[in-house]
Amino acid sequence: MVDISDSSSGSIERVIGPPIMIVLESVVLLAILMGLCLAARQYALAWRVATGAIGECRLQLEHCAEKDRDWPTVSILVPVHNEERVLEGCLSAMTALDYPADKLTIVVINDRSTDRSGAIADAFAARDARIKVLHRDRMARPGKAAAIADGTAITSSEILVLFDADYLPPPGLLKELVTPFEDEKVGATMGRVVPANSDANVLTRLLDLERRAGYGVDQTGRALWNLLPQFGGTVGGIRRSALEAVGGWRMGHLAEDTDLTFRLVFGGWRIAYLSHARCHEEVPEEYASRFRQVRRWSYGHNQCLFEHLGSVLRSPQLSFAQKLDGALILIFYLFPACALLSTVVAVPLLAFGIDDTCLGVLWDFFEPLLAFAVLAPYTQVMVAARADGQRHVIRVLPLLFTSASLSVLASVAGLALLARNSLTGLTPEWDKTRRYRAA
Repeated sequence: MVDISDSSSGSIERVIGPPIMIVLESVVLLAILMGLCLAARQYALAWRVATGAIGECRLQLEHCAEKDRDWPTVSILVPVHNEERVLEGCLSAMTALDYPADKLTIVVINDRSTDRSGAIADAFAARDARIKVLHRDRMARPGKAAAIADGTAITSSEILVLFDADYLPPPGLLKELVTPFEDEKVGATMGRVVPANSDANVLTRLLDLERRAGYGVDQTGRALWNLLPQFGGTVGGIRRSALEAVGGWRMGHLAEDTDLTFRLVFGGWRIAYLSHARCHEEVPEEYASRFRQVRRWSYGHNQCLFEHLGSVLRSPQLSFAQKLDGALILIFYLFPACALLSTVVAVPLLAFGIDDTCLGVLWDFFEPLLAFAVLAPYTQVMVAARADGQRHVIRVLPLLFTSASLSVLASVAGLALLARNSLTGLTPEWDKTRRYRAA
């Protein structure tokens, strides 16, 4: 009688050959190691926030509440592309910001809009001298980074602050974002993004949980541990001299914020994350819109991965912990593709028996660790909800796998699109997220 289980691993290796078997095993093991590293980082940051963030963030808030100081000149840049549904609310909030009027300029960059965005911006500019409108024609270079670069060129302020057109900053937010620039080593600041439409449906509630984990735990934990907080490209400020020192805005990057983050770090500048500086935004209410948003993030983030990973690992000015954090930030949107590929590879290998292979031996060791790693995002969400004092939001936590699965597929699509465009020479357009707020 033939023992199939004993011969299956040998038979599959004979069919595909030892070299291919080694490659397949390596793919699976690489994905496992990436997943474990990312999960360990999530657990570590959750622990750091759970044990220390509340008191330390309260001290930051008290410092930013100081009023008597000589405020620097500030230009707010608001890139706009067909934003008639939300622009009026955004500019109404901008005009109510608590900041010396003689030191504030609000620049609306109307990037080739075909709706009423330009007319809305012009109407506000006619009523408020602080508002300037830059109309970019259809011949202008496409892309958000190009629009921001043009807006930067017509200003001369010490500090630039960026907001997307759907954002609703509270009156005190601008001073909170500008205060850390008193430290000459600070090149950029980053506030916290909070969904304004989190109660719209199940998807928006899940995205609210993801935002809480991303900002309330991930960004906060990195700031507290002096790792590498990211400049998010909105609800954030940048010192003009720092921007010029690292080469300004770069065209062709869909994640111009992540690209700028690493160039600032390499230039010796610090990025200050401010968990208390909160601003409301709209999150996608439809799965198709969310898919396109994550696909765009994946495309731009992987551009930064291939450009900056080597520099992160070789940088003499970064500590080992900062290098590790930077590398894990950069591989975040590559991991879903590796995980999906490894699943496709691992399932047949496991099904046909791999007990005698390297992967089979290691699988018995990694299997319980992987089960523990899957719970890392859920842990971050629970810690964030506790830190916010809003534990009721975790009622939809069991459904988090649905939005996470969508993000995995969108991340893979973004990487595939980047590969296609790199091979064909095509360039991405400004893929704007749909807005939902009533005009």
